[in-house]
Amino acid sequence: MSGEIYIGDICVRHFVSSRFKLDGGSMFGVIPKTLWEKKTKPDEQNRITLAVNTLLVQTSGINVIVEPGMGLNYSEKQFNIYDLERFQLKDRLIEQGISPSEIDIVVFTHLHLDHAGGATEVSPDGGVVPVFPNAVHVVQEFELQEAKRPHPIESASYRTSDFAALEACGLLRVVDGDEEVAPGVFVERTGGHTRGHQIVTIVSGGEKALYPGDITPTSAHLPLNWLMGWDLYPEEIYWKKELVLKKAAEEGILVFWTHDPNIAASKVSLENDSSFSIVSGSTLPVI
Repeated sequence: MSGEIYIGDICVRHFVSSRFKLDGGSMFGVIPKTLWEKKTKPDEQNRITLAVNTLLVQTSGINVIVEPGMGLNYSEKQFNIYDLERFQLKDRLIEQGISPSEIDIVVFTHLHLDHAGGATEVSPDGGVVPVFPNAVHVVQEFELQEAKRPHPIESASYRTSDFAALEACGLLRVVDGDEEVAPGVFVERTGGHTRGHQIVTIVSGGEKALYPGDITPTSAHLPLNWLMGWDLYPEEIYWKKELVLKKAAEEGILVFWTHDPNIAASKVSLENDSSFSIVSGSTLPVI
């Protein structure tokens, strides 16, 4: 199932493309466990439940996927490490009566495996092929270059198989900075989480929605200093997060939470100089 809303004339469907677990400490960095476990309870291995909340944006006859999720191209050991549930974006689309071949554009906020893995799959002959054979896949130039030659700190977060097949098929659209990738759908390079991280804004009829990627991965990360251990440039992400959330609060922008397992989206309000809260009655549940 998926939820459907309209941003002006643009139809946005939101649904879970992946559900998995990661170490809670890694998701909250220097924030003490005694604080973050009040927001999300860890399991016996200290892992917390996460989702990839994917968007299907339908604008001017164009089907745009924002964040294809993890996919299923993993070893049994990896399935166990992530406690990864065995469904993928393609399954969700087919449930909605949409063929993967009908997708025109796929947007990655960045190329970490939990965000880009769902763009490729293993074919019957053992090769890696695109899930969306007719779609161009949008990524920032900085992100692609770092994914190809990652720093040792982040090398485990990238898999060449997630994007090499796309590049080989001529399906990568590499952008440099801010760009409108479809009518009313804009990408903006933020850096912070990774050097080439980008956010997605949807604009139509005076209304706006924001997909912040890992700038603010869940609603529990609304305090500005609640950053992840995965954030490579914490000072940069702090200031960018402040700018993005302040704009969302001031303009009443609907914010989709990339990894929140319970809340797909909400509006936010500024509580004080360093913290934001969810506007009551504005939440969309994860479906």
